[in-house]
Amino acid sequence: MERSRPALPAHIYTVTSRDYLPGTHVMLQSFLEKNPWFSGQINILQDDLSDSQKEEFSEFFEQIHFPDISPDLSDAIGELVAAQNQLADRRRRFYSLEAFFTDAAGPVLFCDSDMLFRADISAMFEIPGSLVACGDRAQITGSGRDPVTLAETAGSMPFAGFSSFNAGLMVIGKTSRSADIRAALMGELDPENWAAIASDHTDQAVLNRVLGSSVSIAPAQFNYLVGHASALKGAAGVSAREAKVLHFNGPAKPWAFAAHMAAARHSAEFVWAAGQWFDSYRRYLAARHLR
Repeated sequence: MERSRPALPAHIYTVTSRDYLPGTHVMLQSFLEKNPWFSGQINILQDDLSDSQKEEFSEFFEQIHFPDISPDLSDAIGELVAAQNQLADRRRRFYSLEAFFTDAAGPVLFCDSDMLFRADISAMFEIPGSLVACGDRAQITGSGRDPVTLAETAGSMPFAGFSSFNAGLMVIGKTSRSADIRAALMGELDPENWAAIASDHTDQAVLNRVLGSSVSIAPAQFNYLVGHASALKGAAGVSAREAKVLHFNGPAKPWAFAAHMAAARHSAEFVWAAGQWFDSYRRYLAARHLR
């Protein structure tokens, strides 16, 4: 009997801002280059792009949309940031929750804008589950996190049924976009609920607290955390060179030159990964010029 093909996402969501534009352009270009099966809608969540910057996306990428952030989500983020001042410069990170509010028929794919796709990721869609993501550093190294506070545990994983995950690349099925899930995600933005969180995460904290008990963990090669390369060495079971997706998590972005020297001293993997990003950036600039 022929095996049925998994449903492929027809919608991609990402979050960007003016200081993330090079990353977003390269992420989308590399995704489409390595995943030619995708012909759906690209949704860019933002609040500060000029009309000309939006036009630059639309001229190069087909089916680009710039959906508004839901008013109730925007209001909830505003109230949380007002109560938790340390989140003020990271409020846009919560916009990723909008990907859980869409009524799209099939699965949707959320991608951080600081990613570089190096291979086809369609195998990720064969993993069963309504939410598929890769483990975060704590999950991969085995230290684990408390499902309530998200504080790292002391080298053991006592919380059966809970897996902490990185929210940079997620396949979001219909069940994870139900009205109940939406209400739960919104509830986690309540400043009183936020007071229990002991990690420095933003949207990832919200998503882990609501969905950490139901997420399906994909192999680390689908979301290789370049910013944690030293900590993950040997634990992830995959090197940066084997990664399907490189994720420049943390402050050292390829386009943020001031952060390069410190990152290079900390991890040789960053040097190689940044080179891969710039190779892709060069191809992107050439493609734009030669259109």
